[in-house]
Amino acid sequence: MQEIGNRSRRSYFNHPLVVESLRCLPAALEHPNPDDFRRYVINHVPQNSLKGRKRIAGYLRQRFSDGRTMNLPLAAAVAEFGDSRISREILYFELLRVYPLFAEIATHWLAELPEEGGSRESLKQFLAARIPGRSTEKVAKDSLTTMKQCGKISRPRTAWYRALWSPPPLEVFLYVLAALYPEPAVVPVESLLNHPLRRAMLWPHASMEELLQQAARAGHISKIARLDQYHQFTLVGSGAERFQRLLPDLARGPRQPALFDLEQEVKR
Repeated sequence: MQEIGNRSRRSYFNHPLVVESLRCLPAALEHPNPDDFRRYVINHVPQNSLKGRKRIAGYLRQRFSDGRTMNLPLAAAVAEFGDSRISREILYFELLRVYPLFAEIATHWLAELPEEGGSRESLKQFLAARIPGRSTEKVAKDSLTTMKQCGKISRPRTAWYRALWSPPPLEVFLYVLAALYPEPAVVPVESLLNHPLRRAMLWPHASMEELLQQAARAGHISKIARLDQYHQFTLVGSGAERFQRLLPDLARGPRQPALFDLEQEVKR
């Protein structure tokens, strides 16, 4: 029943908590049990209000666990890369996977904006047919905030937005490959190019070939083959093995329990 409830809540998107996620998630490596992680966040997040700390802890637990364990690759990525473009893009990817509505916004509104951009009102109109009876203003605001904080949009003028298409850092690409293809596999390049999350991440089609070559040099791909109608790549090992190659903290534990200054920690 808990997981059914989680799926129901994940159909909506609000309270992005990007900064709080980046600060708190490394602690999941030491507190992989979702209930233990929630207690840790309540005890340490720098908010004066106990109610506010509980709200943040609840959102993070629900968002980044399956009810049995926290998302440890995500926790290890944030521990490894800190508050950086790499961590923010990986967090963005995980939010897309958790929230189908957010992924739909990114894939079918953001990625389809014309070069000159689009208005907040156009996003609200996009949402109106998808969440009847709910606040399109709230979802639009929180979605745009998340996209801005994760480097996916610019705002050249008030209530007007442009999509920022750009190749990802190699570390983000390797993380996404490990997450999308958890088993050893030969993957048609076309399936990656056509993957909705590739569009949602705003990765240019033309950048994929170079990223695959970089992934091969990094040891995550053993072979890239182009034979007549076939263009495919062979992944090295399982996704778990590739995560461990990319994220040493998965094996050795975090370098720090969370991204808080000690003097800012809230004492109960």
